[in-house]
Amino acid sequence: MAPTAEFCGIDPEGMGQLATSLRGAADRLTAFSKEFDGKLRQHGISTPALREITDIADWGGTQVSMLHGRIDLINALGEGAPELGGGGDRSSLVRLPDELEDFETARGLANMYGNDILVNHGGELQATLIHEHADEVAQLAKNPQAAAAFFALLPAKARDSLPSLIASTGSKTAKQDLAAFSAALGAALRAPALVPAFAKVRNDLVKPVGSKVAAWNRLALLKGANAPSGVRSAAARALVLDDFAKKPRQDWRAAGPTEMKAYGLPSDVVALGLEVLAGDGTAVRDAFAKLGGADVKLSQTEKMKRFLDYAKSAGTGDEVADAFGRVLEAGTEATTEKPGQHSPAAAAFALDAIKAAGPFGDGLPTVAKDSMVTIAKSYIHELASGARFDKAVDRASGAGVPANWVPLPGVTPAFYLSPGDTHRFLKTFVGDKQLTDDFDATAAQFRHDTLMAAAQLDAQGGTRYFEDTARMFGDLASVEFKATLDVRGEQDATDDLIRDITKNTLALGIDRIPLVGPLANEGVKAGWELTKAYGISTALDGWADSFETRVEEVTGTRSDFVLRQKYDIAYILHEAGYPASEPPAELISKSTGNLKTYDELLAEAKREASEDKKWEQVLREKLTPYERWMDSNNALDTKIEDASKFQTSDQAKEQLRVWN
Repeated sequence: MAPTAEFCGIDPEGMGQLATSLRGAADRLTAFSKEFDGKLRQHGISTPALREITDIADWGGTQVSMLHGRIDLINALGEGAPELGGGGDRSSLVRLPDELEDFETARGLANMYGNDILVNHGGELQATLIHEHADEVAQLAKNPQAAAAFFALLPAKARDSLPSLIASTGSKTAKQDLAAFSAALGAALRAPALVPAFAKVRNDLVKPVGSKVAAWNRLALLKGANAPSGVRSAAARALVLDDFAKKPRQDWRAAGPTEMKAYGLPSDVVALGLEVLAGDGTAVRDAFAKLGGADVKLSQTEKMKRFLDYAKSAGTGDEVADAFGRVLEAGTEATTEKPGQHSPAAAAFALDAIKAAGPFGDGLPTVAKDSMVTIAKSYIHELASGARFDKAVDRASGAGVPANWVPLPGVTPAFYLSPGDTHRFLKTFVGDKQLTDDFDATAAQFRHDTLMAAAQLDAQGGTRYFEDTARMFGDLASVEFKATLDVRGEQDATDDLIRDITKNTLALGIDRIPLVGPLANEGVKAGWELTKAYGISTALDGWADSFETRVEEVTGTRSDFVLRQKYDIAYILHEAGYPASEPPAELISKSTGNLKTYDELLAEAKREASEDKKWEQVLREKLTPYERWMDSNNALDTKIEDASKFQTSDQAKEQLRVWN
């Protein structure tokens, strides 16, 4: 039949009538052929025509078998479909895609697995048979309707126990084989619902089951399916998370060592429910918004805390905490949206996540800390704003702009944290040096870019954004280091800061001029490390002197952080084009073409020093034209001095005592 724009379909009832008619005709032809063949042979008459009639009858018989097979397939796939037509015009017509050959393949695989391989075999032979045909199942994903047909025709008992059945064989390819089934299921779930019988499979997946083991098996099958967000959310909630929200204090272990070894999946069904959500921000936010249903009267923050409380108390806590951390990453869109440009839905979730995790501080499970850093880096605008003490110091964390708030250029928070919530959230990861370094790299780049933008605006319009921005980063550095002191103690926190500073800003080779400064990555990082050092210089009684002394012990050189900061600020302002006279030629770096950094001048001084003239004296001589140039540009000089003072203030640490 030539393709048309009109619907073409099969009426199973009509096809059955055709098969019955064809069966009768074939039988009559066969009987006729036998009768006349016998009579004609009695008279020695050849009967080639009768043989042709017999062949036609035989063909009709094979077609009858094919038609009945098609009828059974169509009826099976159409199970649950509403009858078409209305009034007295009732019809058994079933709408299916025109892909019956692929459906036949799906039926064959479903019958092979459901009625033979998974029920009539065991051990190594069963593992071999499962693996031999797993690729065929995976291929069904290329035709989502055929994949839907496979799962619609696979017995529910086999489908709901697939992960455990495959693992129990001891198969070395169990993980790969389960992935094949999951891929086919995911394709079916993502496709338009054109196979009516698959609707029951879809509905079963998002309904509660009678045991944790059954729930674990369904979730394990869904884990690698890349199912639609709605299915992920509904399944995770129905199979475990709603019950967890209502009664968290129970044993949620469901899988044994065999399944854990085969798939590397958590034994805890709560953790596996979270794993199904992880990676899909829409599913995560939907699940937490509806978690527990109407019976659970908890805020979203309280729901999040419930998971962390459980993770800290359960034997499977690391499984739960690891999955929960990645769930928070997904819900906040920390890896999919740009900092300062977060969507309202993701930002609202992030605000609750930060408020939920913060009170745990350094007590947050270790396996979740890397997720906190991922969120912190993505929400650096919100953390920097949250550390501000210059405006609305009494603010509570929320989405609304605080009263009397003054925005800063280049800083676009989607919500506003209180200083206390900022401090508490930073404590969730600053106890780990590697994680802190990861955050600091982001903070350093943000500081440089934002200060540069502020300086450029000030250069154009005579504003004072630069000073206010410098103050904000001084506050953030101060709050971060205060969190580090709280978690790690003075000695440990200080030693690490000394190591970073000496590595990036003081340990300079005599024979090289380092590319240090805001244009180089090393300089960007150094700027932030020095900002932390400036901000904490008066944090503790006698701390500043001891800090300077310990740095000098490491480097063998005098350290002057205020001086370094002053030239760092001057460098940024000059690079941004802030109005000033041309610097003297001796202050222009041959390697960068820009104003020399403090460290370049220091390296030159060390290189040019001699027995008659120490490097400290050479450095003073080199800094003299620098100071005279700044002094001769009053507006620039005032801006440098003010910004330096703002960043060296310990006001943030002192105010945390009141506003934390």
